[in-house]
Amino acid sequence: MFRRFIMKWGLTKLNNGDLTFTRVFDDFFRMMPVDVFGDELNPRVDVHEDDKAVYVKAEIPGLNDKDLTVFLKENLLTIAGEKREEKTEGDNNEEYYYCERRFGSFSRTIALPDSIKADEVKANYKNGVLEIELPKAESAKPRKIDITVN
Repeated sequence: MFRRFIMKWGLTKLNNGDLTFTRVFDDFFRMMPVDVFGDELNPRVDVHEDDKAVYVKAEIPGLNDKDLTVFLKENLLTIAGEKREEKTEGDNNEEYYYCERRFGSFSRTIALPDSIKADEVKANYKNGVLEIELPKAESAKPRKIDITVN
């Protein structure tokens, strides 16, 4: 994957006082390749549990549900997908002032804390948020142990 490096003006404008110090650094970091700071495409997730299930909520805006896949293998949950760049019809000589949106493939694997009933997992994707409910297996649910006194 690559990112287009687009800068409408040259560095000579620095001497003209047209750009502030902040603007120069803003443009510098905007021009960085996508993976300079890590995993921009990977979804941010919240994982919590109760006695019945483990719940995962992932923010994945801008994807079509057909471009999103969820895998479960043992106690590893993988969320994978691809954010595709829109194709524009017509003039291929478009000139961007900024190109900040990210496109490409991602994969995020989350280690789950307990055994899961794989055949009962539910996933719902709505408004850019993926919610996954992973019911716990009976062996993973806490149970009270009676104590005998001798």
